[in-house]
Amino acid sequence: MKFTAAVFTALVAVVAAVRQPDYSKPPHGNPIALPGLAEQVPAGQEYTITWTPTSPGPVSIQLLRGPSENVVPIQVLTPSTPNTGSFKWTPSLSLEADVSRYGLLIVDETTGEYQWSTQFGIKNDAPQQPTLSVTRTVIEPPQSTNTDVVTITTTICEETTAPYPTGTAPGTISSVWPTAPTSYRASPTPTIPPPFEGAAGRNAISLGGAFVALAAVFAF
Repeated sequence: MKFTAAVFTALVAVVAAVRQPDYSKPPHGNPIALPGLAEQVPAGQEYTITWTPTSPGPVSIQLLRGPSENVVPIQVLTPSTPNTGSFKWTPSLSLEADVSRYGLLIVDETTGEYQWSTQFGIKNDAPQQPTLSVTRTVIEPPQSTNTDVVTITTTICEETTAPYPTGTAPGTISSVWPTAPTSYRASPTPTIPPPFEGAAGRNAISLGGAFVALAAVFAF
């Protein structure tokens, strides 16, 4: 059977409140008749414990659990009751069913005399409540090591479409290039004076020279 620390502490406190047996002496007096050896006491039903009173009392009664050579108290049925030879007890449904390994301890509260019962069983047909077990798992931290950490940052740019210029494009594009004339005008060909012919020609030349000289004079 399993007990929590709180229940165990409370049980120790209750057991400490009753008179402790004088174990320096062997069991003596108040022999227990019922329950008998290997008797099956039904859980959840009233049962009458009986014994032969031989001491002045009062007495305490405790429920024991375990093998005969190492029984331990698990419940105080009564811390003090008159030593009349009987006590009504209803075993708890929380008791574990077992054909044996249960017992009783009667202690005289005045003298410390004590007596054991023979071992008996508990018949318990009620379903047992599941026992919650807690398992602790200790995880050791990993040993530290010198490790270079390289962080790579990737930047993802969203794809965008550059807007095309809007508006009305010119219908034509004029390029100004020097164009060659479609026709050429020939320079006038210098006239070669006719060959000198006598005095008339000389007079014409002289008259021309005079006009040139006269123009030069008026220019000054």
